[in-house]
Parts: sequence; C-alpha cells; structure tokens
Amino acid sequence: MKRVVTAVLVLLLLGMVVASGCLGGGGETSTTPSSPTTTPGTSTEATSPSSAPSPSAPSGTTPSPVTETQTTATETSSATETETQTPTEEAYWENPWEYAPINIKGETYWITYYKYRYKIQPDQNSQIYEYVIEKSVDKTTVNVCGMDIMGNKKDLGEQEAYAYRTVVNPIKAAGLDDTLTITVWYLSNMSDAFIYPWDVLWFSYMSPTGAGDNVFVGIQFDYKGRSFSVMNPAPFQSGLFPCFDGDMTLPDAVNEDLGYLYMGWVALVHLGFWYEWSNVNVLVPQSGVWSDGMGHTWTWSTSPDGVTSYSGFTFKLVNYQWKYEGTVEGVKLQGEGKFSPDLPLVIESEGYYSYKDPNTGQTTVVYGYLKLEDLKLDKNLP
Repeated sequence: MKRVVTAVLVLLLLGMVVASGCLGGGGETSTTPSSPTTTPGTSTEATSPSSAPSPSAPSGTTPSPVTETQTTATETSSATETETQTPTEEAYWENPWEYAPINIKGETYWITYYKYRYKIQPDQNSQIYEYVIEKSVDKTTVNVCGMDIMGNKKDLGEQEAYAYRTVVNPIKAAGLDDTLTITVWYLSNMSDAFIYPWDVLWFSYMSPTGAGDNVFVGIQFDYKGRSFSVMNPAPFQSGLFPCFDGDMTLPDAVNEDLGYLYMGWVALVHLGFWYEWSNVNVLVPQSGVWSDGMGHTWTWSTSPDGVTSYSGFTFKLVNYQWKYEGTVEGVKLQGEGKFSPDLPLVIESEGYYSYKDPNTGQTTVVYGYLKLEDLKLDKNLP
C-alpha cells in the first residue's frame, strides 16, 4: 500500500502540471452570469452542498465526463445583468489557499488556528479514511542541536522560531489509533507550512554545509508516548550535521496515514479551480467554459449562499462547482463545495481526481473531502 501511495502522489503531481499547463496559454473563455437565486449578502444560513461526501464517485467509480467545448480563435464573452433596485455587491476570492491577512471592518486579522474534518479515498477500490486535523501557529523557542563529523552532539541553545503544530485525530485511519502531533519549526512565517498539514519535503532542507535551506529549523513527531525529532543546525551554524533524537522507527510507523493525509490535501489545493475566481465577482451567480480545442476543457459555476460564522465574525458564502477533462492525458477532475471570498481557506470541498495510466490503461480515482469546523483569528501576526 505504501508503494501505491507513492505512485499516486507522483501521478497527482503529474496531473497537476498537465492541468495547470492547460490554463497557462491564451485560451478562449465564455462567462455568463445567471439569474441569482439568493440575494448577495443575505443573512440566511448556508445550505448543505448538493451532494454529501460518500464512498462512490458520480456515475459509478469515475467522475462524470465533461463535454468538450470547441471554440474559435477569437475570444468571446457575454454577460447579462439582473435588474435590481440596489447596486450589485462585489467580492473576489483574491487569496485562495494562502496565509494572507483578513480584513474585517477595516481591521486586519490573521488565522492562528483552524480545524478541518478530512476524508481521503486513495483509489476507487480502497476504503475511505477520515481524520480531524487541527493546525496552529505561534512564535516560540526551541532547543537546537547539531552533530560534528565525529558524531559528537553540539548544543546550540534555545532559538526563536515559528512553530507550526498539526494535531491528527484519527476517526477511521489506516494505522493510527491515537492522536499524532507533528511540530515543524521555521525561522520565518511560512505560508505553505500553515496551509499544508505537514511538510513532506522537510528532509531535503537540511545540509551540513549550510548551503541548503536556512529557514527550516526542525521537525518532531509525537505519538502514544513516543517521540522523534530532527533538528537542523544550518540556520545557526554551518559545518554541522542534523541532530536526531528519540525513537527513529516512529516516522515509519505513522507513514501510511501521513501519505494519505498529504495526498488528498495536494489534490484539493492544487487541482482545484481556486485561482481562476480571483477576478470573478462571486456574489453574482456566474458560470463559464474554457477550452483550447485540443481536448482540454474546464467548466465552472458559482452562486452566493448566505453566510457562515467563525470566531465571532460573519462571512459571506459562495457555492461552487467545477470540472476539468484532459482527454489526451486521460485526466478528469471535478469538485464542489463552498468558499468565502473573505477567507483564504475553503469552507467545504469535495472532489474526485482521476487519471489513466498510459502504460496499463488502468484508471485510478482519488476522492478527497474537507470541511472547516473551527477557525481562530488574531489581530497580531504570530
């Protein structure tokens, strides 16, 4: 199963490159506002997504196919305004999946904690794994050490760092049967470190010559009374090797669940349509189609859906749906859920991400689901 996880991660990244490449060059678009069914900015509570999370993908075990739309070389667009008595309110999702400040009534706030319910199905023949993920960031001190070439441990003392703490509470896991805590320290505030549940590339940051990453300080795993940590001395002193401490078998013991955790997160964050909505007024129901005429097609739609509340504040909600099909590469993606243009984190997201192995012809479908259950805001950046 671990080999399967690795293979799926690689193929997901390949699909990510394919999808992003298709959006990169001079395609044709068609965007049409539709008649609103909900008045933007209303105080009604949000409705549930049109389809609840389930083990089965639409139309069997694979996402519904997207009908390819051929377009001419001339860009075309059309828009229809719905008559209203008041000016149309505007909002744009400008910072999706970024650790960006939030403006509330003219004051700036930062997210310091979030809690997601998370589900992942690595392939259509696998069971669905479920976790509750809590992520927090604060500024603290951590004891840093290094090893010289003779294997002698050198204490570099307490150093200031940003601590990104992930608490994984298993609901239905592959191997975890208790809470797993992962703490990663950096010298500076790292957007990706806060957005992702954990940093899969942490080991590549370390170099005894100081030529590697000089921001990564260390990582620690804590599980069922066992602990394992790796500290990187490079930001503070060159010529030292990383310092290992604790139970070195612990990472391998939790590796399968960590792979599933990262796999679905990568799919949801990178294979979604998020950034294309940065210049779309999402408080007006709209839909659009993009096609390059060569087998790559995106379709999408948004509509306002009342409000939701976190940390004592109210945020506008928007329903979304999107689909992508790359017939040449055998990649199909689709998702739906809710986001707020006022928050960088998605409120709810459900998606299926399928690809066909060019060698075997076998199709694999990955299912992922996220729902934001809690959020804490602070006026001060940690």
